[in-house]
Amino acid sequence: MAKTLCAASLVALLCGGVSTAAHHSVAVNFDSAQVLTLTGRITDLDMRNPHSQITLQVTQPDGTVKEWFIEWSDRNALIRRKVPFQLLRVGDTVTINASPSRRLENLAYFRSAVLPDKRVLRDCGFDAFRQAIAKGQFVECEPGRPASETSAPQGQQREQR
Repeated sequence: MAKTLCAASLVALLCGGVSTAAHHSVAVNFDSAQVLTLTGRITDLDMRNPHSQITLQVTQPDGTVKEWFIEWSDRNALIRRKVPFQLLRVGDTVTINASPSRRLENLAYFRSAVLPDKRVLRDCGFDAFRQAIAKGQFVECEPGRPASETSAPQGQQREQR
């Protein structure tokens, strides 16, 4: 009986661990080789753990409005990386560059945002944060220059769909 319970617990742990890793993998869930450019009005900001989400209303070429969900890192990670996400405000019209979901049509992962005053909000990401800590440095993900002065992110770029 004890052996059966132990074996069942091990199988459950292994299966649960695999699905959890897949669930949290940005690379598995989003296509970083593609870049969506979405311009719309922020209707909701949910900066929390375990994932943050920006809800964006995007007007389509035919005049209809499509709601997009932009996933992002958790609030604690953004704070540690000094990303000034507080610059995003409900009601603002922003342009967000994001990696599209591999599964859902209206879901994407945040890369950068052009704010109403034309500053660019970036997330340097965990790798840059980890490398800076290893070197005893700080990562400053302050808003960048106006969008007209910056280059587009690498990868194939496409407009909203």
